[in-house]
Amino acid sequence: MEIEAVIRMIRSAEGEKLEFKKEISREIGKDVCALANTRGGYILLGVDDDGNIIGVDAEKTIQRMSDIVQGIYPAPKVSFEKSSIGAKEIVIIQVETTDKLFSLGNVVYIRIGRNNRPLSTQEVIEKAAESAIVFFDELPANAPPIEIQDNHVERYLKEREKVRGVRFRGTIRENALKMKIIIEKNGKIVPSNGGLLFFSSNPQKYIPNSRVRLIWFEDEEMSRYRDDKEFSGPLWKITDDIEHYFSKNLRIIGGDMAGWRRREILEYPMEALREATINALIHRNYFDAAETIIFITPSRMLIRNPGSFPPGVSIENPVHKPRNPLLSQYMYDMGYIEKYGSGINKIKRACEEHALVEVKFDLLPYRTEVVFEKTKLFELTESDKTIISAIQKGKTTSTEIAEYIKLSKVSTVSKLNNLINLGIIAKEGKGRSTRYRVVRAMEE
Repeated sequence: MEIEAVIRMIRSAEGEKLEFKKEISREIGKDVCALANTRGGYILLGVDDDGNIIGVDAEKTIQRMSDIVQGIYPAPKVSFEKSSIGAKEIVIIQVETTDKLFSLGNVVYIRIGRNNRPLSTQEVIEKAAESAIVFFDELPANAPPIEIQDNHVERYLKEREKVRGVRFRGTIRENALKMKIIIEKNGKIVPSNGGLLFFSSNPQKYIPNSRVRLIWFEDEEMSRYRDDKEFSGPLWKITDDIEHYFSKNLRIIGGDMAGWRRREILEYPMEALREATINALIHRNYFDAAETIIFITPSRMLIRNPGSFPPGVSIENPVHKPRNPLLSQYMYDMGYIEKYGSGINKIKRACEEHALVEVKFDLLPYRTEVVFEKTKLFELTESDKTIISAIQKGKTTSTEIAEYIKLSKVSTVSKLNNLINLGIIAKEGKGRSTRYRVVRAMEE
């Protein structure tokens, strides 16, 4: 490392990715372990907490550190480099992060700010799931085999044959064992978690966080509810029910011709919503007790699920690396997934082609959010622009606006509803207390 880079590092403050140590201490193994489990980083040996260069015997320090690192399992990616600053030597330890989970003395540590924290057993399981080391859907469920509905399995097998051309032979039970819908545990047959989630009529009885909650607000401040709904049942049914709900409740902003038939265009692209919903259900971290939630406001929709992308997967590199391989396979076999690894690109493409909506992906350490925002400018008529101007000038009732733009109240309300559909204005109150306000400024 260049001496200038080392000096810049010393001048910066300690934090999540940087630690100063005057000398080797008993805590340094925990430091390496925690950095490897978090985001990687550097340890500078021979520098005190205030950034003063104390210096160390570099050769002896590197040898001792090599011995300490050998106590971490599995072996982390660590490199050592010595650097001379004036007459003093320091050792730079670089710790890389990977998709593995590291422990020291059978304890897993993570880095939070400048501190290391041991994880509880439940947190270790969640961390392992985030790293795609343990697959929730392949583990045995805490449920009796009677919870697996033969009619759901038969429906799946017939749909797989129709969609993928895979004919099934043998009994329902034989096929359920082959597809890991049911598995053997201690000499007994039990459902797998994936089998329970997909082929039980009520998996939420045993996995309550597998439901989806939708909360629709009338305002951007999320203070007034329009709807609060829960979707439950097997995952394929949740997918179908959410799609039906959107088809019934989202506003129509236009239409075009698909062959001889008119196709309605909704305020959000249905293809993108479907893909985001499926991804949230099959790629979420089911070890996390949180539910999948859909928030809707006048100007955006947010789909949030527990679990970030597995290591090696990103928005730019959406490779197929499922966190729940059984659920992914079941969805694919029934045609809910068209092609592995294509979901993110389909979401982006559908939003690019939509008149109103843009999409962004927020990837947090233990959460993924897909945000659909009405940020595109829609072509407005002159009367639309006049209505917006009237509201901005304090004309907030339909009667006041109608008088201002010199149109009938019926025509004015129709235009107001269209602007609501576009996410440009919002309606507050009911009856005579109804008021309109601009929620999205339009560019000239």
